[in-house]
Amino acid sequence: MGSSIGIILAGGIGSRFGADCPKQYCKIFDKEMIWYTIDAFRRSKRLDDFIIVLDENEMKKGRIAETYAAKTVQGGSSRNESFKNALDYIAKNYPDCEKIIENNAACPMITPELIDEFLDLLDEYDFVNTAYKITDALGAYNGRIANREDFYLIQAPDAYRFPLLYKHFDEKSELCHPAHQLPLEAREYRYFDYIDNYKVTYPNDIKIVEFLMTERENKKK
Repeated sequence: MGSSIGIILAGGIGSRFGADCPKQYCKIFDKEMIWYTIDAFRRSKRLDDFIIVLDENEMKKGRIAETYAAKTVQGGSSRNESFKNALDYIAKNYPDCEKIIENNAACPMITPELIDEFLDLLDEYDFVNTAYKITDALGAYNGRIANREDFYLIQAPDAYRFPLLYKHFDEKSELCHPAHQLPLEAREYRYFDYIDNYKVTYPNDIKIVEFLMTERENKKK
């Protein structure tokens, strides 16, 4: 059986966040935001290993690799280039890789159970998207009217059968979501049950994530 590898995308500068450091290194409670994805990946029962994609400055510092004892890969000038660098690293260092799952370091609510479920779904499907139904009205630039039932939102994490994605992924594509580069006949699973996922974009989002984490812990009691 082939291996399953995780990718943590942590190369962004978080320009909209407006902090003194990239948002993925800001604290949620007493831990860096990136810690939560690393911890979930480490506790997964299905992942064999994971890599962290960093910007050039963080790669030179070596702090993330040392602090978290993790493998790091230098990103590129765009998200697609960074993702391709990760895929190339996996192809070279894990030639038996069958499955991958990626998460944005700014999405800290991920759990090891969710990771394992996504990877298990790849036994039947070619890729898995975290999906959300649109509950607000939609407008269209060309025609004004859009039916929200024709669309759904996508957020990290997403998972793929590695050989298929690696064959079709083009870092020069204008498409910014990897699944959009797969053939239309590729089998998709839309995962609608990750209800407390949250991507940190602005400083106040930290408080929201801390509230969600507290609520999650309270439900376990």
